[in-house]
Amino acid sequence: MALNLNYAANTYLAVTIPASSQYYMQSPAALAELHPAAAYVGQVGELSDVQLVSIPKAQWESLETEIVAAFENVGKVDVQTPKQRVKRGGDEL
Repeated sequence: MALNLNYAANTYLAVTIPASSQYYMQSPAALAELHPAAAYVGQVGELSDVQLVSIPKAQWESLETEIVAAFENVGKVDVQTPKQRVKRGGDEL
């Protein structure tokens, strides 16, 4: 299932949950409880230990350090950036 992500409105964090964190491995949606601005989005592909959460852009811009710290207490945090498509020039076709 492909996730419908809106990078214009949200910042997305991929949280890698260590195997030792059984609570979040069994209930990944509970990650949204780590910060009031967070919303659980879902699992990243087939990686059961990597979960995606979203943060509204306005809150991310003012609370980035606080939000990252809250999720780093659980596991590794990677801020996701949208993939940019490269426009081909006429001579490359």
